[in-house]
Parts: sequence; structure tokens; C-alpha cells
Amino acid sequence: MQSALKVKMRSLKEYLAKKIFDKKNKSGKTLDMDEAKSVLFFRNDDKIGDITISTLLFREIKKKYPDIEIIILCGRNNKEIIRYNNNVSRIYETGKSFFEDISVFRKLRKQNVSLAVDFYPFGQRFKHLLMLRIIAPEFLIGFYKNSYNIYDLSIEMDFFFLHISKWYEYLLGILKVENPDLKYDIVLTSKEERKALKLIEKCSAEHRVVLNPFAASRHRSFGYCKLKELIGITEDEIDCCVFVLCHKKNGEKIKFLENDRTFVSGFESVLESAALIKYADAVITPDTSIVHIASAFSKKTVALYLDYSNTYEKINIIWAPNNPNAVQLFVDTKNGSLENDIKNIHSIDIVKALQKLL
Repeated sequence: MQSALKVKMRSLKEYLAKKIFDKKNKSGKTLDMDEAKSVLFFRNDDKIGDITISTLLFREIKKKYPDIEIIILCGRNNKEIIRYNNNVSRIYETGKSFFEDISVFRKLRKQNVSLAVDFYPFGQRFKHLLMLRIIAPEFLIGFYKNSYNIYDLSIEMDFFFLHISKWYEYLLGILKVENPDLKYDIVLTSKEERKALKLIEKCSAEHRVVLNPFAASRHRSFGYCKLKELIGITEDEIDCCVFVLCHKKNGEKIKFLENDRTFVSGFESVLESAALIKYADAVITPDTSIVHIASAFSKKTVALYLDYSNTYEKINIIWAPNNPNAVQLFVDTKNGSLENDIKNIHSIDIVKALQKLL
């Protein structure tokens, strides 16, 4: 009953937001990229994987239009991925409080943004539409926003069976960027690289394997028993050291797993984790943000996915590795005996996939 009420309240808020803020009429104006002085990308969803993939847009647009300013509105976490990206001119951060966000939106309004691109594919909420109204870009592109007046162009193609990079390739075509390179960019400093190398140098085995056990949901994360089992089988079957990738606060909880061939990273930033991946031989991960970071470095990757065969949005296709050196493994729920949980991918199957890559 309470969840139904929440759904109704959310729908009401979306309706009111549309009534109040969705005022701009479609004028039929065309986009002239040769005259555009700036492009603003909304990445304030704070998703690390999404902004990693978006780096291909920043680079390819700058190659075509070297004088254009690339402006990013992002969150505190995904900001790290683009902190040292030379293709990005300005970074604005949200996520502290509603009123501080409004202040950020007003600063962006003063930039007189030529073009803004909104990747959010769902019905707009109050704050999101308010943001668009305050910033007021000269031209606004969105995905699946044909029912909104505030967007000058809505991309309506059915992308839900295509890799996310194809969405971006289509967008680049609209911006007259032809034959784009779809590789991602992650720029590291010597500080992150030194820290990663210091840890990597502890390994005297033939291979260095980064194992990321955590993802955004419980069903996509390893439990401690699964993690211990997978480490044990990996070390038994492959001459390797295993580097368990995790945030510092999680690292303290699994320090007991360490031995002379298992190391818990306990890094404090996503770029430190990216540096470790750069210098590893292979990666195992159920988290798509790590999949995309590994793809940026073309690393051999065993990417673990839930079974999405019964869903319309094919997560395993959209967020697949953009990497010829990666393989995907899926939870097998076809016979109905297994819960759709990443822990139900057999450890021995993961290790066999890793052996083939190495």
C-alpha cells in the first residue's frame, strides 16, 4: 500500500514538474555545430561507468571541433574519472544539497551553453526539469523526450538491443562527427600509478589478477564465502596473485583473506583502482563500472552478469564490455532452480574462462 502511494506521489510530482517547467515550445531551429561555442553533458547521475564511456564523446568532439568548450555536470564520485581529462574544459559538481545545486545551475546559466546533451532516458522529475529551465541551453538534445517541449531534439531510436557506445556513435553522427573511435579514455597521474605499482610489485607469480567482488546491488556482489572460494580456486589453478579491489572501508573487513598471493587493495579513489587495473594482466568483475574501466585499458576481463533474458532492457548487451579481450558469463536460471544472483555463477567456470584468456 505504501509503495503504491509512493508511485502515485512520484507520478503527481512528475506531472506538476512538467506543467510548471516544460514551457519552451519546439521552435524548429536547427543545430549548427560550426557556430557552437560549448557543449554541456549532463552526467550528474554520478555513475562511474557511464562517464567512463562518455569520454569517447569528449575526445571525438574535440577532434572535430578543437575550439569548442566541453563542459560536464557530474557528481562527486564520477568526477574522478575526468579529473585529468584534457578534452574537458570545465567541470561542475552536484550532489551536496538542493540549494547548492541550484547555485551550480545558475553558474552554468551564465556560461550561455550552446548545446546541452541529457542522457537521462526516463520521465523527468521536478529537480531535473528545474535544472534544465535554469541552465537554459540554446539547444537541448535528449533521449526519448518527444513528449516534452523543453527539448529541441529527442533521439527516439530503439537502442535497447545495442551497446551503449552505439547510442553515442549515433549522437556523434547528429553532431557531424564521422567514423568516431569508440575507445574510452582514463587519464592517470604518476601518484596513482606509483601506488598501483608498489602493490603490483609484491607479486612474484606469473600473472596478476584483479578481482572486484562488489557491485551496486546485493545480487550482483560476492559474499565473503564466495569470494574466499573463488580466490582459492584461482590460486590453485593459475600461477597468479589475486588483488582484491575494494574501497578502503570494505578492505578492512576482508583483510583476513590476505596471504602471500592474495592482496586487498583498499584504495581511496576510483583512479587508484583504475591504475591497478592498468598494470594487471586480467580482471574479474560483476560491476559494469569496472568492466568499462578495464575496457579503457583493453584488459583481459571476465565480466559477470545476471540473467536478463526476460527483461526488455538488455543490460548484458547495453553495458557489455567494449573490449575484444573480454568474455561474459551469466547466471543460468533457465531450469528455474537457481536464484538470479551473481554468486550462482560457478567459481570453476569463472576460473576456466580466465585460463582461456591468459
